[in-house]
Formats: sequence, structure tokens, C-alpha cells
Amino acid sequence: MQSKFVTGKIMIFTSFIICSFLYSQEKVIISNAKKYDDFIELSLEIENKPTDKFHLIKIDTIATKTNKDEFLKDNGDLEQIFRRANVLIRYQIPSKKFKTVDIEGKLKYFKPSEQNKSYLKLGKIKNLKKNTNLISPNTAKENALYFSIVDSDEIKKAFIKLKDNENFKKIDFNSYDLMYAFKSSKNQDFLPVVNDELDFGYNNLTLRNPETGISYIMIKLKKEMTDSERNEINIDLLIENKASVKEIPFDFKNVEVKDL
Repeated sequence: MQSKFVTGKIMIFTSFIICSFLYSQEKVIISNAKKYDDFIELSLEIENKPTDKFHLIKIDTIATKTNKDEFLKDNGDLEQIFRRANVLIRYQIPSKKFKTVDIEGKLKYFKPSEQNKSYLKLGKIKNLKKNTNLISPNTAKENALYFSIVDSDEIKKAFIKLKDNENFKKIDFNSYDLMYAFKSSKNQDFLPVVNDELDFGYNNLTLRNPETGISYIMIKLKKEMTDSERNEINIDLLIENKASVKEIPFDFKNVEVKDL
């Protein structure tokens, strides 16, 4: 989820706080602690980790407690997904003034590869069957995983109840370069890679079917993309599994978040 633009005083602590464990080579760092007018933001990363698509992290669990024994509450601004660099958590401002916080939890360190069967090369759009799940049962540990290249008829069928909705009828499906449907699970996530990019597209439109839990994504990749170019779009999937993910615990004490 893209961060919202906010205003207010920002307190940034530039010195890194490092949390290392004897049984882990990786070091978890609190790279930033920021306090805005209406929320607190923490940023975590792994020290010296490459930032390519084969080294991804996300927050698995996190609990933050003030020195007044009050647990901070997630404000819901940010979705916890795998990211290449740092991961963020935003909290509501607590009811009691505080000086320090304790932070404890786990990061997931995802290293997809073909060897550990977490890097699935689907290929070019022109060679992929549409409107069918392209994740095989052998790849997914749960049947809940779903990824499909879809056409407009499939989307209209999924949202048949909206056929008379004026906003739905205004959607110009032909204006999008790529349309796909996906569903991940709490225990197994995956990311699409489009033309070797994790961050792709603009003017994106997302529709989620509440009955199936499947989200339908419509994306523009390039201005005035031709049909032949669309056929050459390449799709890969990075699919989380036990062999590709390492859980890294962290435990920080007396982290100072100052309010000027």
C-alpha cells in the first residue's frame, strides 16, 4: 500500500539501533523512528541486505510497548507486504505520554530461487492460458493461492452484481495493458514480477470480490502500448515457502522517541 502524504513535526534518529542474535548472521536495524502529529512510524531493515527482488523482507509479528506499559496500536495505514529495502509500521498516538518503547517481533527474510521452488517463471502473456489458475497444487502449500491472467469477460462475470452500476460500466477495460486476478493466504504470500520489475504500472484499478476473496488488478504499463507489446509482457511469480523464508527475531529495549 502506498504511504499517505502527511504533515507535521518529524523527529528522525539517524543512529542505527542494531539487534543481533548469536544464532543469526543477519542484524535487524531500526533505521528510523519518526513521530508525526497523528501517528508514530518505525522503520526496520536488515543491515547490508541486497535490495533486489531475491532479497525481500516483511514484518511477521511486532509488539511495541511504551514505558507506561501501554501497547501501541497499528493505525491501519500500511499493508504488511514483502519489500526490497525497509519495512514500516505506523501506530496511533498512545493515550499516555511516554519516553521510551520496547519493540519485539519477527521479520520474514524471503530469498526466492528456482532451486527452492519459490521462483516460478510463467513466461510471456501470449503463451499463457487466460482465466485459469497458473499456480499448480505442487507449488502452493495451500489451495487458497490463486493467480490468473484475465480478460474483461472474466472480470464482468466475477462482478455480475455490478452490471448496472454506473461506475463499473464506465471502466474501459481495453485501456489497460495487463489484467490479472490473485489471492494469497495468511500463511503463504506471493508477488508477481512483470518484465523483471516488482514495482510496475500506473493508473492501477483494483476490484476485490468479497465472496471469493479474489482481487482483480488492471494496470497501465506504458503510454499507448500496442497489442504486440502486450503479448510480449513477461510474468514471473515469487512464491513464499519454507525453504525460501527465514524468520529473524528482534528485541529492542528502551528505544527513545522524542517529542520536541
